[in-house]
Amino acid sequence: MKNYLVRSFIAVAFILTIGSAANAQFSLGLQGGIAKSDVEDSKTVAGGGANLRVFTSPQFAFGIAGKIYADGSDYTFAGQNLTSTGTLTPVTGTLDYYFTEGGLLRPYIGADAGVYFSKYDAKLNGNTILESSRHSNFGAAPRAGLIFAFGNMGIQVEGIYHFVFGNKNHSSTTGSAGNIDFESTSKFGGVNVGVIFGLGGE
Repeated sequence: MKNYLVRSFIAVAFILTIGSAANAQFSLGLQGGIAKSDVEDSKTVAGGGANLRVFTSPQFAFGIAGKIYADGSDYTFAGQNLTSTGTLTPVTGTLDYYFTEGGLLRPYIGADAGVYFSKYDAKLNGNTILESSRHSNFGAAPRAGLIFAFGNMGIQVEGIYHFVFGNKNHSSTTGSAGNIDFESTSKFGGVNVGVIFGLGGE
């Protein structure tokens, strides 16, 4: 975990350095949304996150993003309470292309790619009885949306579809890009709504 944080900070520093050298504009976004798996009878789950982007031109941006989706269930039987909780945390690089350089409405397309971390636990009467180790899988997500721009701030609405790939060696962690099993895929779609501070082209 410590090595992962160090690599993340290095990546942010690299992005900031490139952005400064190119006189790029920085953008901070905050989102909330819902997602649902393609598995039959799956539940709709809520999530949220943040992203940092660098506009290298009025129509093109790249950056990093982190989200967390959480799901849980409560069961009561014979006076006992069982609670299960699961979290999915995508940490990704992002690319976005905006079809206009300014204006009130700014449609765009984008994509995320990175590592999806997951963890699950169960508690009986508040005491943990099962806690999984953190799993990781490579994933990618195409996106499309619309920004309602108000000066240098915008309201964002987008649709996103996640592809989370299995690991070839069936281990709990992806380890390296060579361990990705593209034929074993979990999919879930969602809708995000958020606010953006800093818009290229404004």
